[in-house]
Amino acid sequence: MERLRTFGIVAHIDAGKTTLTERILHDAGAQPHVGSVDDGTATMDWMPTERRRGISITAAATRVDWGRHVLQVVDTPGHVDFVAEVERCLLVLDGVVVLVDGVRGVESQTEAVWQQAVARDLPRLVFVNKLDRAGADFDAVLVELRERLECPALPVVVPLRDGAGRFAGLGDACSGAVQWFDGRPDPADTPRLQAELLAAHERVVDAAAFADERILEDALAGRRIAPERLRAALRTRFLAGHVVPVLCGAALWNRGVDWLLDAVVAWLPSLAELRRQGVWAVDRAGAPDAPCCGLVFKVQHHDEVWNFVRVVRGAFVRGAAWCVGGRPAVRGTFDELWLVQADRHRPVDWAGPGEIVVLPGELGLRTGDTVCDPAAPVELPLPTFPTPVLAVTFEPAKAEHGPRLAAALRELEVDDPTLRVEVDHDRIVVRGMGELHLEIAADLVRDRTGIQFQRSRPSVDRRETITRRGSGEAEVRALVAGVERTAYCQVELVPAAAPDQPADVVDQCAAPAAREELELRLRAGTRCGPLFGCTATLRRATADPQAGEALLQQATAKALGLALAAAEVVELEPAVEFELWCPEDATTAVLADLGARGADVASVASGRLGARLHGRALLQRMLGYVTKLRSMTRGKGQVTLRPAGYVPTSASGAVPPARSPRGR
Repeated sequence: MERLRTFGIVAHIDAGKTTLTERILHDAGAQPHVGSVDDGTATMDWMPTERRRGISITAAATRVDWGRHVLQVVDTPGHVDFVAEVERCLLVLDGVVVLVDGVRGVESQTEAVWQQAVARDLPRLVFVNKLDRAGADFDAVLVELRERLECPALPVVVPLRDGAGRFAGLGDACSGAVQWFDGRPDPADTPRLQAELLAAHERVVDAAAFADERILEDALAGRRIAPERLRAALRTRFLAGHVVPVLCGAALWNRGVDWLLDAVVAWLPSLAELRRQGVWAVDRAGAPDAPCCGLVFKVQHHDEVWNFVRVVRGAFVRGAAWCVGGRPAVRGTFDELWLVQADRHRPVDWAGPGEIVVLPGELGLRTGDTVCDPAAPVELPLPTFPTPVLAVTFEPAKAEHGPRLAAALRELEVDDPTLRVEVDHDRIVVRGMGELHLEIAADLVRDRTGIQFQRSRPSVDRRETITRRGSGEAEVRALVAGVERTAYCQVELVPAAAPDQPADVVDQCAAPAAREELELRLRAGTRCGPLFGCTATLRRATADPQAGEALLQQATAKALGLALAAAEVVELEPAVEFELWCPEDATTAVLADLGARGADVASVASGRLGARLHGRALLQRMLGYVTKLRSMTRGKGQVTLRPAGYVPTSASGAVPPARSPRGR
């Protein structure tokens, strides 16, 4: 337990996460070859569609030895459409390595994953990658880290460049050790390089002195301070979130990867040092002799179903019984336990606290389930995931293939908590987080089934909300068996503090028929979608004993209609924030096109790679924009779209102005 480190690698797409993980596997001796994303041979990108597209779609876990320590590494996707894949992995990680492209700097998804890690209070290391590329600027990245992320960045490894500006080596700011990649530098460069490393060392000493005054005394007296003392002092501040160590290198050429692994061992917490929060807040978390429990953080249909679980306390022992906390009917025995390395596995008989294992087979498990000892059932905190914003219809080429297509999509729905599948006779509607998300779902179904089908153009999922308090009451009369019967209902609607949550129903009169009708109509909405961001209270619901449920349901529907009219229902649609790079000479055309789409451009700045634009637009107006941007910029433009909540639908198609983010 003291020698176990569990961390994830998170970043914007194309920052080099999978490349870094492949180098870790090779350096740690877990595989003899070095997999390549470009060649489609990356071990961590094992799915066929990942290898075709050259991007990570699903998180992959691996396990390696580094010295006397065991590292559990989770490689996560970088595309914004797979934000839930990152979120569920963060549930069970003890820290993260945030990868930043040394050329592009802090990008939009870097900010997103950073905020996810901050929200979970996870310790963070930063690795500035691709410093071998033209235009890489380590100092500029440090500025962006401090300004855009409000990150207390402290360089503990710094790049050393030769007289021609080439990335020639690395310097350890704590110990003064250096790595040279291709022989020693020109003697003429030595004084400059020594000065740069000394300046980095002094910054480290200054930061460590905040935690240990004796370090300040020794520094003022000119005494040498051992690297171990510096790291020990800084680690206290690091675990408290006051310092973020920054390392650097070039993963493609295996530059700096070994020092990064050393930093993971030295800085990230062991199991005994974890804060008692999230899944680790459960009683006796980390105790090997406690009744076992673990969190199912990922379910993946492979050749068979792989259920990824992190053991939180106790031990999973082969042959022992288990159940699901909160769903005791779902139970079984640990027939098999696997330790995994991407798409490979190794059977074990025992797994203790902190270990990530796979329970193979269709066991009825879902993301967020707690696997525990039946004699001591417990429920760990449930994860929450964003609501899908786009919908497409899948139509099989042959009607008889409809059930198989729906079954395959249902499997994907189990794998991916942000995918929603609705089957209504021959119509299959799939909802997801973005265009790429839905394209990937289609690819996966084709790979698994071979079924031919058509996919409709995506459409945005709209919703409704209310702008003010409203109430309604209604009495309905009808002849029942020749006798007039009455039903009465009173409903009150109040805007909720959480606008992104579906409408909640509070039943104050214990009338199941009225409550069911109210919930049904709130889900249906009035015009375009379900009602969100409000609380519906059933104040009164009464009916003559012989009136029947139908009459009470009519009264409920009428009362709700009056309450909605008084509360002023407005239609909402999803908005997105965009971050866009384009050549300087294409800026005018790009701005004109964004204006035609009703986008609000909050900032335009010149960067090392051209113009950088940031703003907000309606998602509906940005569908297909990636293709359009490539056409306008001769393939050189790039854009990232991030969900930005819901805004009132505008007749003009324009989005309300966006606030300019900090540091821009």
